[in-house]
Amino acid sequence: MRFLFRPDAGGRVPPVPERIRLAWYDDPAQPSAGPGRLEPGERLRLTVRLRQVSGLHNPGGFDYAGWALARDIGARGYVKAGARLPGRDGGAVDRMRMRIRRWIDTHADPTVAPLLVAMAVGDQSGIAASVWDVLRATGTAHLVAISGLHVSIVALLVGGALAQGWRRIPALALRCPARRAGVIAGCLAALGYGALAGFGIPVMRALIMLLVAAVALWRSQRPAAGRVLALAAALVLVIDPWAVLSAGFWLSFGAVAALVLGLSGRRGGDRRLWRLARAQLAIGLVTAPVLVVGFGQVSLVGALVNVLAIPVVGMAVVPLLLVAVVSRWVLLLKFASAIVGALMPVLTAAAQLPLATWQHAAPPGPLVLVALLGSTIAILPRGTPLRGVGILLMAPVVLWTPPAPAHGTFEARVIDVGQGLAVLVRTAHHVLLYDAGPSYYHGGDAGRSVIVPLMRHLGVRRLHRMVLSHDDADHVGGARSVLGALEVGSIDAGSGVHVRGRAVERCVAGQHWQWDGVRFTWLHPDTGAAWHSDNNRSCVLRIGSVAGSLLLTGDIEAPVEAHLQATGRWQPTEVVVAPHHGSKSSSSEALIDSVHAHDVVFSAGRTNPYGHPAPVVVERWHAAGARSWSTVDDGEVRIDADDGRLSLHAWTAEHRRYWHSDVADPRH
Repeated sequence: MRFLFRPDAGGRVPPVPERIRLAWYDDPAQPSAGPGRLEPGERLRLTVRLRQVSGLHNPGGFDYAGWALARDIGARGYVKAGARLPGRDGGAVDRMRMRIRRWIDTHADPTVAPLLVAMAVGDQSGIAASVWDVLRATGTAHLVAISGLHVSIVALLVGGALAQGWRRIPALALRCPARRAGVIAGCLAALGYGALAGFGIPVMRALIMLLVAAVALWRSQRPAAGRVLALAAALVLVIDPWAVLSAGFWLSFGAVAALVLGLSGRRGGDRRLWRLARAQLAIGLVTAPVLVVGFGQVSLVGALVNVLAIPVVGMAVVPLLLVAVVSRWVLLLKFASAIVGALMPVLTAAAQLPLATWQHAAPPGPLVLVALLGSTIAILPRGTPLRGVGILLMAPVVLWTPPAPAHGTFEARVIDVGQGLAVLVRTAHHVLLYDAGPSYYHGGDAGRSVIVPLMRHLGVRRLHRMVLSHDDADHVGGARSVLGALEVGSIDAGSGVHVRGRAVERCVAGQHWQWDGVRFTWLHPDTGAAWHSDNNRSCVLRIGSVAGSLLLTGDIEAPVEAHLQATGRWQPTEVVVAPHHGSKSSSSEALIDSVHAHDVVFSAGRTNPYGHPAPVVVERWHAAGARSWSTVDDGEVRIDADDGRLSLHAWTAEHRRYWHSDVADPRH
């Protein structure tokens, strides 16, 4: 059970943040000691283990520390022991949201119930990863996020219904015009719905714009849409300054700005379907640069799919769903469920089209600004001078490709995957992934959450070779997600590693190949060699080039290191990724004295229970003259060929933000 917890002001000894995120695990041996079913507003007495808010630090990765800062979460941890206390402390709205969620889960089709819950109360936690992939590929993710569309529907339904009844009662109509009464009712309903949805950024933007429009209607005025949007943006930032850290802020306001520009200044009898399609095209053009930077892909079928999906969801699903939630009429909920159930196969088919999405590496900031300017010009009304220049200004982003290593050199990235290992190696025209990081106890894996986003950020669409060094979950846990998201050529693996549906070649000492002037050589294991430990069956790979060499060692331990020294396979190597994450059982003198490394990189998780990297191992490498790097403090460690030699770069040193309190400040 994961939940947000607010400690009492008088109970903070020692002082703790005002809001913390906790996990409470069931104990099979003592079922009564588990969390059971928690309710919002419950009072608890807890013994907890707290830690700093920390995340993984990689290019294109999710900034968990920034996300927590924007939500005022000051610490995270887990419950060691707890008990319920009598009484409640607020949480009425959250309890209502939970009751609605349970009602929908009980009566709706289980395959679409999470989507209905998201539309009704803004809780997206139940939506499966595969469904998110479909929604993103078709540009319809906004339909399951409570946004301006949903808020406007609520205001129109309630305000319109009340106005219709109001004008039929003369006594009421004489006291207050039906139109004004409808405006008041619509605004109150929208505010209530916004509270139920949690007042996210799109909801706040829609509410502010709705209230400004309501005041204008009340006073028989017609404010310019651009001014209303600018006022909404200013007020959102006053209420929540950290909103700028969210992609939702830029996408929400960018989409509305595109509508304002794309549909203003036009006169004539355009058909509504054509206007909807044009609006979606305008939104797609304006938000495309933001999507490329934030997610590495843009839906190419989004404008077409939304012409169908927006009317279906906006005019059928949402009204039926909201009326069903208020009235508890199960039949209406089943109608809404059936419509979504019929819509999802259409979206899935669209997502599987060959050109459904366009994936591209994250371009430099100046090119993004030029593309935004170009997309803004391109959606202006027909007849605008130099309107065609807008498309030309977007071309540099489309044509830009990230620089590749020169022939004969390589680039390697020791990815920050927590307690595990994943190394991405690129030559001039080839890409190799050595290990795929861990699977996570709470669900998911590093392949989906870290490696695939990094690949998209770098513009990598195909892996020519994947290496799975040995069959430990912290090395192969993310493999299935990588295989599902990217085209993968061959798979090399250590003994005992099997990949369902794919042929696997065993790495054998002495085999080698060459890519773009870079030599790859297996140093271990030997053919037919039997090592008792799974760690000692790890594939050991040496990568050599004119600029220097890199050694990837998996989880081998001291006996293998001594064996390789005795057989003369160790060679001087500039950079070594330390075996077994810096465990005491590895990095013996047999390895350190043989490779004469200039730099050693430790891949480990922050506050991992094994104490990796062990201080004695770090000191052993330092005594041999090697500089140490660690994903714990440095995040992703990038190894580049520079002026004929290898140079190392820490992600946190180049991209640290002041809210990254979990990493050392490189200036000190």
